Amino acid sequence: MLQHKYLPDYHFNEKHGIIISSSPSKVYSIICELDASSSWIVRVLLALRGIPRDTTAGIEGWKKMGFTVLEQKKDKEIILGLIGQFWKVSGKIQPCTAEEFTSFNNPDFAKAVWNFEITQQGENQVLLETETRIFCPVETIRKKFGRYWFFIKPFSGIIRTEMLKVIKRKAEN
Repeated sequence: MLQHKYLPDYHFNEKHGIIISSSPSKVYSIICELDASSSWIVRVLLALRGIPRDTTAGIEGWKKMGFTVLEQKKDKEIILGLIGQFWKVSGKIQPCTAEEFTSFNNPDFAKAVWNFEITQQGENQVLLETETRIFCPVETIRKKFGRYWFFIKPFSGIIRTEMLKVIKRKAEN
């Protein structure tokens, strides 16, 4: 699990999973090209956050939103990183490379990782899990993010579970 490599310590998290009747390679390729806005619920929730629809398609879309691809293990896992002040409307996203993400230590910003992990469960069946972790370097940032997380977490969870459902639908067709 790449989460431990890039953000072993964290203060907030959420995890979701789904069983999919498909191969790891098919699920992986769907994740890489996934258009999150293909779900109307995700589209509405992202629009409410001010995220343009053209930034929701696949890995390139996530990069446009400010995510950094920290690492990819073909057919197994993708991990994305994001640094910002997520509790602010602008988000104050800090562009970085994978190396910069690991060493970034400005106490005014939180760090987040988001992964998709594929685990073979049997012949032609996988468990797809996604986990989001957030690290807040100091108490003042933990409090600011905590207030934001209180309101945003349920909607974040809806987005993640909807994305898993879209992946499942595409993989099983």
